[in-house]
Amino acid sequence: MVEKLRKLIQVIKKEVRLYEKLYKLCREEENIVIKGDLNRLEDIIKEEESIFLQIRNWEKVRGRLMDSSRESLSLPQEITLSQFAEIVDEPYASELSKLQKQISSLLEQINKFNKSNISLIEYSIRIIDDYFRLLAGVENIPVYASNGKVEGERQKRKLLDQRT
Repeated sequence: MVEKLRKLIQVIKKEVRLYEKLYKLCREEENIVIKGDLNRLEDIIKEEESIFLQIRNWEKVRGRLMDSSRESLSLPQEITLSQFAEIVDEPYASELSKLQKQISSLLEQINKFNKSNISLIEYSIRIIDDYFRLLAGVENIPVYASNGKVEGERQKRKLLDQRT
């Protein structure tokens, strides 16, 4: 059983390192989205996909180790890592608990960055859509007076000549 716990801890440490890499990429992605560097954004997305695949593989290994350990200890089928950490002996219990908290914290931070990045990308898309509507002449442009207030009817402006 001790060997299974050591292997489980090694696997979870590998997962933590992958989540840390993912967190760093999410932080970088935020800056890249703001800068509008589409080439680097594409590279980051590829790196993230690679990390997700690695995490999925390690999750499978961790699941098998958890199942094997669970069966050895006659524990219920559905048990979380934190519940498992409460059952095993020290020093494994504290190590598993620490790793579980690290993963939870990293996932929470990654989730915040993802939400922020999604908002930035959606905002960028809205701006691009507005510019295309403006260029295509679909958008009505208000006519402003010298005092800054809208005066008269809205002017339909086209920046592209559709006669050609």
